[in-house]
Formats: sequence, C-alpha cells, structure tokens
Amino acid sequence: MAKNGFRLGAVLRARKAQEDAAKAAVVRARGEAAAAHGAVHARERDLDGRRVPDGASSAAFAATLMARQATATALAAAIGVAELADQTVQDRLDDLTDAAVQRRTIEKLQERHDLTRKRTAAAIEAKAVDDLTTAAAFNRRGDA
Repeated sequence: MAKNGFRLGAVLRARKAQEDAAKAAVVRARGEAAAAHGAVHARERDLDGRRVPDGASSAAFAATLMARQATATALAAAIGVAELADQTVQDRLDDLTDAAVQRRTIEKLQERHDLTRKRTAAAIEAKAVDDLTTAAAFNRRGDA
C-alpha cells in the first residue's frame, strides 16, 4: 500500500459487499412476498368459487359449509404468511439502509482523506515554489 494510502480501503470494500448482500436479501424477500400474495389471491379465488350451501340435504349442506370453512382457514393462514413476508421485506430494506449508511460513511472518510492529501500536496508544492522564488531573489541580491 502507498505510504499515505487510504487505510480503510478494505473496510470500504467490505461495506460494499455487505450492501450488495443486503440488496440481494431484499430481492429474495420481495420475491417471497410476491409468492405469498399470490397464494392469498389463489385462496380468495378458491373461496369465491366455492358453492354456497343449498338446502338439498343436511349432509350436503354441512359438507359444503365445512369445505368453505377450510378454505377460509387456509386463506387466513395465507394472509398471515403474506403479512409476515411484508414485514420481512421491510426488515431487509432497513438492513439495506443501514448497510448503505455504513458504506457512505466510509466513502466520506475516503473523500476527506483524498482532499487532505491533495491539499497537503498543493501546500508542499506551493512551499517549494516559494522557496525557489525566495532563493532566486536572494541570489539576485547577492549578484548585485
């Protein structure tokens, strides 16, 4: 590494990797949430498609009612899974935000470091020019 190089370069690379992993987790969570919402819609369509009990016989009425109740229970469970998936997406987004903030913090430190190095180099160069100018003026007075 250069003598005055940015020593947190490895940390910055690690922060970028963490942010990339967080982005991938968000994508996975959104996919799972979409699948969960698809299951909810499928259960809703299934419930809507079920026959309404008619008065044909008490056994048929009870069987139809039980089938609708089982479908409604499955719908309720699917809704719970979808809500959990939505919360997971939000959690992964929060993780991504945290990772991005950490990465940006290190980037700001690197920008400050780079700016300080440029200012230091400019000051050294200005001092060298001043020294040369002073030496040249001193030499001219000595020659006169």
